[in-house]
Amino acid sequence: MGVRVYSVSPLDVAWSILKQSQIPEGYRQAAGAIIRDAQGRILLMRRSPKETSMHGLYELPGGKLEEGETPEETARIEAMEESGLPLVNLQPLEPHIDHDMQKVYHGFVGEIDPEHQGDVVRSEEHDHHEWVHPEDMAQFEHPLSHHAQFLFGQM
Repeated sequence: MGVRVYSVSPLDVAWSILKQSQIPEGYRQAAGAIIRDAQGRILLMRRSPKETSMHGLYELPGGKLEEGETPEETARIEAMEESGLPLVNLQPLEPHIDHDMQKVYHGFVGEIDPEHQGDVVRSEEHDHHEWVHPEDMAQFEHPLSHHAQFLFGQM
């Protein structure tokens, strides 16, 4: 009888470690993605007035984890729902644990699938988007979500 070898992705390992770490009880969990295009720019999306709060705030595509979803799955699903962009090469970042909001935000950096030919297709959650070079973030004059600020600090 031979030995079975299973490949484990870095994302699986990161999620396993995170599940074993201390996510405070009762904290909500969400996930999102820093999406990079072929020129290395990052997608930022502005919250629509149709949303219940934080209108005009620029953020990353993302949302809450649904029952049975991993953070990676949520990041992929939310990116597709909010921007119309399929992602590849997702790499996990350190999660943002926000004790004030009792929330854990799992961040990822990903690229647009090169087989995808198309522009951003926004959902109703966002009314505008911008592609910004990381080196230009210091001059970005619009308000950013605190999750985006935290995740950009890891790049």
